[in-house]
Amino acid sequence: MDDRSLFTMLSMVKGIGSWSVHMFMIFSLHRPDVLLVSDLGVRKGVQLLYGLEELPRPSQMEQLCDKWKPYRTAGVWYMWRLVEGKGSTSIAAAPIDSGGDVQTLQQIQTEQETQQHQLQLLEPIKGMENLGAGHRWTLAF
Repeated sequence: MDDRSLFTMLSMVKGIGSWSVHMFMIFSLHRPDVLLVSDLGVRKGVQLLYGLEELPRPSQMEQLCDKWKPYRTAGVWYMWRLVEGKGSTSIAAAPIDSGGDVQTLQQIQTEQETQQHQLQLLEPIKGMENLGAGHRWTLAF
């Protein structure tokens, strides 16, 4: 079944919404081109990736993530990892006062390390638009 037909059929079942259908398509059917426009983690990842002030709306998500085709599932996975990495190690740096205490300098160093880690997480995304459509692609978790 194509994605649209599958989505329509499964959505008719009471209690199964778009998020559940998309999860099924990603984790059970291993579809390579699924974009979860309503998933909070993916939206936050796109917000971080593109430096947006607010969470992107679903229509914005479609536009911003269009260049990830036909591997948007991989993009979704990277957005989850980006948010996960940001949340686990992020420490807000306090402004340096005239005293410049040691704790504040450690926080600044930690934030710089976090930013470097985030850039490393994004490296695979930069090359996604160059992937050929003729490649067989599977997602393993």
